[in-house]
Amino acid sequence: MNRFKILFALVYDLILLLAVWFFAALPYVLWQGENFQNSPVASLGFQLYLLAITYLYLTYFWTNSGQTPGLRTWKLQLVREDGYLLTRHNANVRFIWAVLFCLIGWLTLFLSPKQQSLQDILAKTKIVPISD
Repeated sequence: MNRFKILFALVYDLILLLAVWFFAALPYVLWQGENFQNSPVASLGFQLYLLAITYLYLTYFWTNSGQTPGLRTWKLQLVREDGYLLTRHNANVRFIWAVLFCLIGWLTLFLSPKQQSLQDILAKTKIVPISD
């Protein structure tokens, strides 16, 4: 059952992240103007910009409370294997693995006996339920 709560939290966070991307994209697109669609450099820059926004958004929550809005809604928390909040290093490692493995990393959530995604296993983190 915890696996599905984790997935629901992921979907919730993805919806919120889409809103963040929308508002973060506005200044970049306005700055690039009509050139944006025709320039591969501007397109790559835009992708890197959104990746940086995603990094700031997720790692802020991971290091400050261990709870993104989705995790908070489903009463879950991301912690290190020793039970403490993530350090900047832990958050960086988890983010890099999550970007590299994307969907494959989340599929291991259903294969792992400890209900951990691949990025959690590699970053030595876990998502645990919390009480009110």
